Formats: sequence, C-alpha cells, structure tokens
Amino acid sequence: MKRSLGRLVALMILSVSGWGATYQWKVLEAPQSLYVQQSGVVRYECTFSTNAADYTIAFQPSGNERYKASILTQRDRIVEGKRVQTFDVLITPTQEGSVEVALDALMRHTTFASIENASIGRDNVKKYDFDDESAHLPKVLIAAQANAAALSGELSLEVRVDKRSVVAHEPVHLSLYIRGRGNLDQYIPYELNISGVNVFAEEPTRDITLDTAGFSGEIRQEFALVSEQSFVIPKISIEVFDTQSQKIKRLYSEAVAIEVAQGFERTNLLDPPALRDWSSLARFALYGSLVLAGVVLGEVARRVWKMRPRRKRKQFYDDAKTSKELVMLLALSGERVYEPIIAELEAGTLDLREAKKRLDAYPARSSV
Repeated sequence: MKRSLGRLVALMILSVSGWGATYQWKVLEAPQSLYVQQSGVVRYECTFSTNAADYTIAFQPSGNERYKASILTQRDRIVEGKRVQTFDVLITPTQEGSVEVALDALMRHTTFASIENASIGRDNVKKYDFDDESAHLPKVLIAAQANAAALSGELSLEVRVDKRSVVAHEPVHLSLYIRGRGNLDQYIPYELNISGVNVFAEEPTRDITLDTAGFSGEIRQEFALVSEQSFVIPKISIEVFDTQSQKIKRLYSEAVAIEVAQGFERTNLLDPPALRDWSSLARFALYGSLVLAGVVLGEVARRVWKMRPRRKRKQFYDDAKTSKELVMLLALSGERVYEPIIAELEAGTLDLREAKKRLDAYPARSSV
C-alpha cells in the first residue's frame, strides 16, 4: 500500500460557514493504491473556528459495490481554543480499477438556548433542537489492483493434532489456526475431506478486532476425525496475498500419518476354561454338591438383588447438554441401532429429553 508523500493538508479541503462558526474538512492521509480485499486508512480532519461546543458530527461511513468503509478510530480535541476532530476510516476495495471514495458527514448544530430549555425540563421542550447540514467530504481516489486470493495481509497458519495413534473409532482432534493482520473477517471455513474418514467440523471461532490492516487476531477451526483404518491427514494449504511482499503466497502444513489399531473384541477377552479329567467319583460328588449349593445361593442372591433400591446406570450419553452433542456421541459409538435417533435429532423432530428416554429403553451398550 503506497501512501502519499507528506500529509495532504493543502489538497482536498472543504470549508463551510454558518451559524456564527466555520468548519473545514480535509484529508490528512490516504493510500494511493491498494489491492482488492486489502484495507487502508483514510484520515479525515474537521477543524472548527471555535471550541464548537454547540456542534455534533454524526459520521457513519458506508461503502458501495466498489469498496467497504468503516470507522476505525476517532479523536476529539481542543487546539489553541479551536475544536479539531479526526476520523480514521478503513477503506477496503472489493473490485479492481479506480475507486472513488466520496463520504458524507452530518453536521448538527444546536443553540445554547435549546440546551438550556432541555436541561431545565420545560414542558414544551422534549429534546434538543438541531439544525442539520450534510457535509460532502473531500473525495479520495484509490487505484485498486487485481488480487485473486481470498485472504490478504500478514498471516500465518498453524495446524495441531492431539494424537498420532488411536484405536478404531477413537477421534483424532485437529485444530487449525490463522493468525496475524489482514482481512480475517473474510475467512471461509476450511473443508477437510479424507477418504475413508468421518470428518466432523465446527464453525470457526473468531477472536479479531479492527486494525489499520483490516483486522488483527486469531481464527480457530476444530475438526474431529474418526476412522477404522490408518489414514493420512493431507497438507492443509491456504492461498494468501502477502501485503509485505506484494505477492501471493501459500500457507501450508505438513501431512500427518495417523495409525489406527483394531479395538478389542469381547469374544477374545476370555479364554474358555480347560477341561480336566477327574480320577474319582468322590471328586464328582464334591463338585456336584458345590454346584448345587451355588445354584441355591444364586437363587437367594437373585431374589435379594431384586429387592434392592434401583438406581439408573449412567450411560455415555448422559452428559450431553445439546442435541448436537448427543448426535456426536451416538455417531462416535459406531452402533447402527442409534441411526434412527440420530436422523430424527438432525431433522429436528426429536428433542434431547425424548431422545435420552428412548436410549434408556435400549439394551445397555456402554456405561460409565
């Protein structure tokens, strides 16, 4: 972004007289050229001939189809008895070519008599009386150059993976960070597609504030990756127009291999007991009596167990606070029996409470 040499004090000056005071608008600073989607600051200054306590400036710049405009900062001060108000306006071209920035401000003047009447609360005075006049600010011409990248600025990319080896159906969490200064408000959520992997993506969280380059801060996007087999997270690549080098560069992360081990099968957890030959009938009789005693004791224990106070077993989905969380937990369980409930939750025909009631009626599958 090129700025004009010196400050444009003698150029583009607007002077108006009225109501016993004068004010003068001028452009102190403006970029001569910007790339499309690159932001620059135009600094306007309004100087009054007095302290102008009876003046208010209503300035809310708005853009058009060729550029976007928003207030970045404003400052009001008294210099040698004269009021000076400065506005920094953020201009972002949206189209290639010559951009003419022509903004208006509303100059609002009220008399001291009106202020006094409103202050003492006279019955016939409900609010201040203003004399409004629209001030056309000096025009600014900016040459907008072509830019094919969606993001512009001084940006960096970071990708974090919480683990590189899991068992089947265990999620791998991937975090994507975009940091720096630029048009971060224009970030489009990244779409991650990996063959054979279920990808669950969250909406990006934006911790950004207005800056002279547009916005500064951080954008974070979270992914959960679930698979039955080992897979590779490919390079994540984002194209950015670097405003320092004035060139398009590609931000990218390295590919990451994820090893997925097979989960345990219930049938493999216990080996069948070894069969043994007994050498005497006595041993058979002894073990037979023990089995019979066990059956009797088991029946007694079963009847006593039925009489115990019942307490609902905690399920893996009990901690879900929203329908979205419940869908995520059911999907990660890998049980096909939950698919009808997942479909109804996503369609909005089943709420969280009724879904949990239906799940409680299913045979126990997972609990904590």
